[in-house]
Amino acid sequence: MRETLAVLNTNLPLEKLLNHIVNQACPLLNADAAAIYHLQMNGILTIQGLVGLSNEYIKYGNIPLGKMATGNAALTKKPIFILNTKELLEEPGIAQDLVIAVEKLSNEFSSLLSVPIEIREENYGSLTLYYRNQHSVTEEEISLAKDFSIQAALAIDNARMRMQIQQDAVTEERNRLARELHDSVTQNLFSANLIADTLPILMKRNPQKAEEGLDELRLLTRGALSEMRSLLLELRPHALEDTPLEDLLRQLAETASGRLRKPVMLNIQGQAFLPAEIRLTFYRIAQEALNNIIKHAEAETIEISLSIIPDSIDGTCRKALLLIKDDGCGFREMPDSAIHLGFNIMKERAQSVRANLEINSKINLGTTIQLSWNADIKEEHVSG
Repeated sequence: MRETLAVLNTNLPLEKLLNHIVNQACPLLNADAAAIYHLQMNGILTIQGLVGLSNEYIKYGNIPLGKMATGNAALTKKPIFILNTKELLEEPGIAQDLVIAVEKLSNEFSSLLSVPIEIREENYGSLTLYYRNQHSVTEEEISLAKDFSIQAALAIDNARMRMQIQQDAVTEERNRLARELHDSVTQNLFSANLIADTLPILMKRNPQKAEEGLDELRLLTRGALSEMRSLLLELRPHALEDTPLEDLLRQLAETASGRLRKPVMLNIQGQAFLPAEIRLTFYRIAQEALNNIIKHAEAETIEISLSIIPDSIDGTCRKALLLIKDDGCGFREMPDSAIHLGFNIMKERAQSVRANLEINSKINLGTTIQLSWNADIKEEHVSG
């Protein structure tokens, strides 16, 4: 029982958890086979976890609610014990396919015990134990069978909660992407459309203003395109992991440029293979830094530079340095501010890959963020 409780706290699939429970229940209850039945919407109990049952029985093993010991236990929510399984053939109103199932069952097993499985007062189904030889169960065995049905209920409930959490996470991610589309891409395209509509008039009245409008239109459309590419990458994590850091930073720069309607300078020096976790960390920190600049900095210029030093022997990256500078309003860190929380997340990301993060800011003089990683450093070190 202790081993079963330990397994319940793992992330094993529900089918494996239930199979583990019936495998544990058989020797402790002196049973030769066991199955967990789930009550479906149509009132039929179907096998969800099993051990020791023949394929011939399983083929005909769907049991209506209220029929046989398994269906009666689920209906009455009480343990049902059958000393002689041939007695089940005498049950009134039994369908022909169920007669076949009972015949196959009685040829293999002489006795059975079925206990209900309830989850938060929901009638979930039954745990049924099968005995080859006639077996008179004791009160202690019935109590232990109930304990196993409770373990099955816990396993099912935990699996449902995990599934709900995963579904909630998917929904939240979809909502986040929808907000991103509304906040950035949709607004950029709306602005681009307005500019495109006014350009023909500006061309006639003020060619210089029209040229400026074309420049702004280019920034908006490039930014919207980069934003869409970034969102598509977020939907495909493996593609994100495989994309070179230079391309990721280029997309971030064009996205920021589109949002701010100002050029964002990007300078990349050197080239070498970076481990996937390092690439993702640099990308996420750059992403967070640029989002902070867009929301809070009121900057006129933004510079992003990446310097990569390869190893002279195998060509892998030995050192990587990322600098992000802006000439915005700067800040003083406030413990409960959104900026402070964002920087904490960035620092935690840096720590996770033993990188060094430094953040320097002065009021009205802008902010500089420096992220460095050295393949030779084994100890975690973060400052800022």
